[in-house]
Amino acid sequence: MNLVVSLQSEVPAYEQIKAQIKARIMSGELNAGELLPSVRGLARDLKVSNITTIRAYGDLENEGLVTTVQGRGCFVNALPDEIIRKQYLAEIDANLANVAAKGRAAGLTLEELRRRLEEKFNAKFDERDRS
Repeated sequence: MNLVVSLQSEVPAYEQIKAQIKARIMSGELNAGELLPSVRGLARDLKVSNITTIRAYGDLENEGLVTTVQGRGCFVNALPDEIIRKQYLAEIDANLANVAAKGRAAGLTLEELRRRLEEKFNAKFDERDRS
C-alpha cells in the first residue's frame, strides 16, 4: 500500500495514515476482507514508530472500518450503510458550506441558491433516467 506521511505536517502521523486508509476504504479501493499491511511493515515503510501505526489501526477499528484478528492481521470490514451515509453527509456538509460561502460572495439569495441546487439535483436524476 502506497501511503505518504509528512513528519513536518501539523497533522499527526497516525491521523495521516488513518485518513488515507479510510479514504481508500470509502472509495472501494480497499475491499471487504482485504488484509492491511502489518503494523511493523507499515511502520518500517513509512519510517514511523509501531505505536503510530497501532494508533491509526486502532482508530480505524473504533470507527468500524477494520477488524484486527490476533496473529493474522488487520482486515477491512464490509461497510454498513450507516457508515457510508455518515461519510457522505460529512462530505455534503463540507461542500454545502463552501457553496453557501461562494453563493454569498456572488450575491445570491438563499432562494437562488436553492433553485440552482434543485436544478443540479434533478439534472442528475434525469441523466440516470435516460441511460
